[in-house]
Amino acid sequence: MDEPTHYKDDLSIDWKKSDPHLKLVANNKLLTPIQIYFHSRKDSTELKSFLLLPKDSLDLMTYSGKLPDSIFTSKFNDSIRISYFWGHKSHIHPDLNYLYRLPFKRGKKYEVSQSFYGKASHFDEKSKYAIDFQLNIGEPVYAAREGVVIKVIDWFTKQGGKELLNSANRIVILHSDGTLGSYVHLDYKGSFVKEGQLVRRGQKIGVSGLTGYTNGPHLHFVVRKENDIAIPIYFKGYEGKILKKGKRYKVVE
Repeated sequence: MDEPTHYKDDLSIDWKKSDPHLKLVANNKLLTPIQIYFHSRKDSTELKSFLLLPKDSLDLMTYSGKLPDSIFTSKFNDSIRISYFWGHKSHIHPDLNYLYRLPFKRGKKYEVSQSFYGKASHFDEKSKYAIDFQLNIGEPVYAAREGVVIKVIDWFTKQGGKELLNSANRIVILHSDGTLGSYVHLDYKGSFVKEGQLVRRGQKIGVSGLTGYTNGPHLHFVVRKENDIAIPIYFKGYEGKILKKGKRYKVVE
């Protein structure tokens, strides 16, 4: 089984003996659904997908053949690659008309250092609609939309290159339409919220920092649907407008 897309505390996938069967059991540790995929290692063909509900478990497969357990599991692992993503298409219906609150404090204008399709790093499905706001270390971050906190990562301390791609502190909030808002590159211990907490739009949730794969301090904000696919987002006071690199913006509510 490959290294998970996110972090090992999202879910567990283990072989369990239940005579006369051997079962591959997945346990979801999150407050959001998870979509699990089986792919062929030979040609990456998608073989099957599963919906794993929040805080639930699911038998992904059951084996009761004649091969010894160790030989079967070895053959399975050699032929099947398992991956997963937060959220599931059946539970996500993006409200593309929602107007977000800019995720920083009132009364000050902040510059956008990278916007939609940014050449530095906003060019793939995960980040093409992300926006980078030029916040300094220690500046407060506010919820752009109300929702439930499903992930708080605040223990990383380093900043650097691609080797730290998955080492940025972040807060992820589940919205009412099933989309997930991610606030990334936060400071060490820079979260004011906990997993499972309901947060209000405009609530102070953390502080900006310098962690993970980044050249300098900023807040990376992105909203995604299933399969980590970013969706376009627009802000109150700037209806229908794509925020532009090099321009400064303020909270309008």
